[in-house]
Amino acid sequence: MKVSVAGTGNVAQYLIEEIPKYGHELVVLTRKEKPGKIYTQRATDYSLASLISILDDLGVEALVSTIADFENPPVATRIHFDMLEACKQSKICKSYIPSEWTCDVLNYPEQPMFLAEANKKLHDALKQSQDIRWTIFANSWFMDYIVPASQRYLRDIGALWPMDHTTKVFTIYGPGDQLFSVCSVRDAAKAIAALLGTSEPWDPYTFVAGDHITLSGLFSAMKRRDPSWKSKTKSLAETLKPIIENTSSEAAMLSYFELLIYSGASNLPRAEVLRQRTKYFPNLHFQTVEELLSLAEAHPGTIV
Repeated sequence: MKVSVAGTGNVAQYLIEEIPKYGHELVVLTRKEKPGKIYTQRATDYSLASLISILDDLGVEALVSTIADFENPPVATRIHFDMLEACKQSKICKSYIPSEWTCDVLNYPEQPMFLAEANKKLHDALKQSQDIRWTIFANSWFMDYIVPASQRYLRDIGALWPMDHTTKVFTIYGPGDQLFSVCSVRDAAKAIAALLGTSEPWDPYTFVAGDHITLSGLFSAMKRRDPSWKSKTKSLAETLKPIIENTSSEAAMLSYFELLIYSGASNLPRAEVLRQRTKYFPNLHFQTVEELLSLAEAHPGTIV
């Protein structure tokens, strides 16, 4: 299958590496072609006309997006509507995975709160697209944030993730006993590649996870390997304050992400994770937290 990955950022790097290993031919869409790359690239402004032209001219059969804009969600939403319409109008490209890499939006459609309205519009449009094979890919939190920046393509996201690798301070939200799900980015990329190749009909929501853990449990796992890690507690009141007082959009966004764990939206439905693992990914092993930490320790300085 010829697969187009839209974007060249953090998550895209894993897809670019893993998709060809599953026998797929890769085309990368980018606003500006990068020199020295061994994969096929096509520059696009992500307009409908540009997307249709590229998909049909190159014979692309599936489109996977990594385009996101948390600061201005309507921009990313417009691009994804154009991608969906391009797949509808394309003579060949009839498989589409939009860029969400999200929490349990099936059972918590209001989360994350700052993206809920934009997501609902796209999800409603997808559900009306009977001639397109599509799925919302839910992996909750990327596990790779537990390893040093030198061992992941993912950039640091500051306080959006509770671990500060520079100061070795781990922030625990409230009691720290709320379960949430994690999946390594590479395992998520492998799952996408496998999903593209399956003959099984896709479910509207695809759930993948390598582990389900609490913040207290994750802190304990880190401290066992590196005793210099220290924890601090952040109360629910502290999380809610920026939203209530409307201090800034940046502070509110941080609170919305913290609420994903508080609310349970980051804890993917385990029965569905296991059912779909059997259905779509019988030959894939999804790494646990301990396995990823051990892999990173065994291969220092390499991207895991």
